[in-house]
Amino acid sequence: MSALHKQWSQSRLFRILVIAAAAYALLRLMIHAVFLVGVLQGGSEGYDLQLYLDAASNLWAGRPLYPEGRLDYVEFYQYAPSYALVFTPFLWLPLPAVMVILTLLHIAAYILLYQQWGRIFQRLQLHRAGEVLAWSLPLWLVFSQFWADLGYLNIYVFMALLATLLIEAVLDEKLGQALLWLSIILQTKPQWAFAAAVPLLTGRWRFAVRLILLAVVAYALIVGIVMLAAGPAYGLRQYEDYFRFLINMRSNLVWRGPDAPFLGYDHSITQIVVYLLGVSPDTLRLATLIKLLLLLPLAAASLRCVQAWCRSGPADPSLSLDLAFALYLAAFIWLDVVWEVTYSIVIFTYLLATLERRGERLLAWAVFLPYAFLDLWQVLSVAVFGFDVIVPGPFILTDPAIYIPLVMIVILTFYALLVRQLWVKTTARERATSKAYGF
Repeated sequence: MSALHKQWSQSRLFRILVIAAAAYALLRLMIHAVFLVGVLQGGSEGYDLQLYLDAASNLWAGRPLYPEGRLDYVEFYQYAPSYALVFTPFLWLPLPAVMVILTLLHIAAYILLYQQWGRIFQRLQLHRAGEVLAWSLPLWLVFSQFWADLGYLNIYVFMALLATLLIEAVLDEKLGQALLWLSIILQTKPQWAFAAAVPLLTGRWRFAVRLILLAVVAYALIVGIVMLAAGPAYGLRQYEDYFRFLINMRSNLVWRGPDAPFLGYDHSITQIVVYLLGVSPDTLRLATLIKLLLLLPLAAASLRCVQAWCRSGPADPSLSLDLAFALYLAAFIWLDVVWEVTYSIVIFTYLLATLERRGERLLAWAVFLPYAFLDLWQVLSVAVFGFDVIVPGPFILTDPAIYIPLVMIVILTFYALLVRQLWVKTTARERATSKAYGF
């Protein structure tokens, strides 16, 4: 990337920061290796890889994939049966090999995510965004959510890469690629399919309708493949349980109420309300009302986008990115379980490049940096105080994220900045159109 080479050659401070961040990344990889050894020796529990392996094993044994009734734990398989089927080949490998392969895939996906956004910014001629992406490399290397995702061998980084590929395909109206990435996303974490709504709001309705219809057909075909592989009756039952599980997830979750010593790592609106006011039908309804009120500004801005398209034609790519990122954050505002906001580092980069007001850029820095450096803080805490600061959960008692909903603060702040930016851009388009037609 030319911008990255330019930063490296011209800025001594940048070189120092990159070297320091790379040294920390190397240290974290060593810590990650020690953690995996602990898992192999039975000294660590709760990592997500085991959930995927158990699901694949259960699929072929004809056992239920999804829990029933109210849960007294928070680690459970949450994906479609097709994901368990795809994970089957890992059952044939020894666990250490699976861990190494997935670790390497995580690192590769994260590198591709960074490179992909450099390419997108360059192609859309968002030169300032490309420059910000280049000098933010040290932040990418220490970004807390990447290391958390790697530690648990979850799939958040993969979802961020898939969402990026979907955004690029949607912007270019490449139907085949968009269908491929959308179909994969729908088998894992459907909330990451946010980019599929962008064409509907930017006037590309024919492309949007074709994509949605083909995605429905593809989903039905994947269901059929699972039923053929695992047995029709069993496969159909698992999909019924899967959809029932998603619909009833709120009533099945374990909530941390006012009696809990701290909030914990679920920073959803619902969990925050319940932690402050207790668990009851009224507080759950209040949480839903708060979420609806928070989403109203985006609904209004989206309506203006549609009106702007009707008056002045298709939206520019920058407006499409604003919409995509706002829809991503809106999906996480609506969810009842919000552990992470992996895409925030991409949105942070974009906001720093596009926000015009200095105060807004400072606000973005202020809310994002504490979240970005959480991993560094956790490592230092354990190094200084030892494993005594880790309590069952696991929770790190010195971690500010178990007391303050940092994830939701980042989500709401970035959401507000993006919605305001959408409003300003659509207003400017309307004024330009009115002036052009002499209104």
